[in-house]
Amino acid sequence: MESALAAIEDSPLPNELLNPVELKEKKMPRGRRQKAAPAPKKFERQEALKNRIVSLSEELGRAGFSDLLTPLTPIKPVAPEVVDQKTTASIGHVEETLAVYLQRTSVKDNLSQRPPFDHIADPIYRRLMRDFILGAQMPEVKIAALRDLSVRIKSLDEPDINYSIIDGLQRSWCYSTTVLLALQREKLVTDRCITVEAWAYFRPFIETLGDVEAATRTLLGRTIRYEIYYNIDLEGLLHYMVTYNTAQRRMSLQVQLEIMRKPLIDEIEAAAKIKVFRDTIDIEATGKTQKPKDQFAASDIAVAAEAFITNNAQASQKEIAEDLLEKDSGYLAAGVDVGDIADVVNMLKRVAQDIHPLMLLVYADEPGKKFYFSGGGTFLTGFTAACGYVRNRNNMIMLDAALEKLITLLKQPSEDPLGLDEYQELIKNITSSRGKMLRRLVYDTFLRFFLGTTTRLEWTDAYRSLSLT
Repeated sequence: MESALAAIEDSPLPNELLNPVELKEKKMPRGRRQKAAPAPKKFERQEALKNRIVSLSEELGRAGFSDLLTPLTPIKPVAPEVVDQKTTASIGHVEETLAVYLQRTSVKDNLSQRPPFDHIADPIYRRLMRDFILGAQMPEVKIAALRDLSVRIKSLDEPDINYSIIDGLQRSWCYSTTVLLALQREKLVTDRCITVEAWAYFRPFIETLGDVEAATRTLLGRTIRYEIYYNIDLEGLLHYMVTYNTAQRRMSLQVQLEIMRKPLIDEIEAAAKIKVFRDTIDIEATGKTQKPKDQFAASDIAVAAEAFITNNAQASQKEIAEDLLEKDSGYLAAGVDVGDIADVVNMLKRVAQDIHPLMLLVYADEPGKKFYFSGGGTFLTGFTAACGYVRNRNNMIMLDAALEKLITLLKQPSEDPLGLDEYQELIKNITSSRGKMLRRLVYDTFLRFFLGTTTRLEWTDAYRSLSLT
């Protein structure tokens, strides 16, 4: 009897027979409770999803859909191509399965238009993906056939063609996302690619297509219609990218200038060794929605170059972008010759490597002052226009000497060698035509200093002269 009782006491009791305290002890292991992993930040989700999209073809092959991923063959337009009289590009219409389209194009390896954003949270793109899942046709994407930006593709039968998305990066992103939703479903939540709410929204529509196999094959087998552009050069490509994308969800002026002035910005960045922040690349790559204050924006570099070359303190993003769009000569032939570029590089190199670091040091404890040059806008534009005046009236030797004067001034034992307290007090009084007046004030003050009229930056004297005009 005693052994039987001992056996009963040693045997585990069912949960329903335990008292609440014993039940709690049974269910809760001893030690520190494990914390749930924090939800991924938006840019982390976007990066995770982008990586899956970029490797989607490989993932589909591993999942057993290799029979749909047939080797690429030359594109065959469904009708004779037309020729664009402005760019001489040949433009044709193509019909292919989504499986072939996804192999031919990439959201990564194309000249960027604007960074992809959070489609699963955007109500318009959510509906677009939902409708595509249910059988709707998306508007045609526009694709460029390229090899080297300096070599035109004369025929779609040529080997080693690369395909860049001119217009339709967001739709292409949506195409791939719907396939991943059909293939991976709620696992995309576990893999931190989409939110729980996004899967809850798409789930009923995905499930109408059947199981994973059926749904994935249905989407990959859909016929996709797009336009192909070939026999174009870089200027033609930039023309299409800006005009098509501006006509829809309007590009910011910063992004327009980055695209239209890309060759110039690339050359300045490399030669002047300036860390340039690009909205078209860095916002997607870093998840930051704003440029770090100590970096130079690509669009500011473009405006600074224009202000320097033309000696125009009133150069602006809007005017430059509109002027480039109107020029028949194209973006790359807009008056920027080799000599101009070399002088721009030399000037901006001095700003980025000599003047800007001194500003960070001298005004280390004053955030409102130390980023005046990297902050771009009116200050950098007015300054570079003044530099341009010295160069155009005299030469680069005189400008280098003027910049040395400014560097010497910054090295003086003074808490405010550039008199920025005085500048900030004065600009409080400027209320009308503020941007124009600020650029002119900076231009006049630095010009007087560069030409030897003053031995320091006389902001008040320049402001009084400006007020009389």
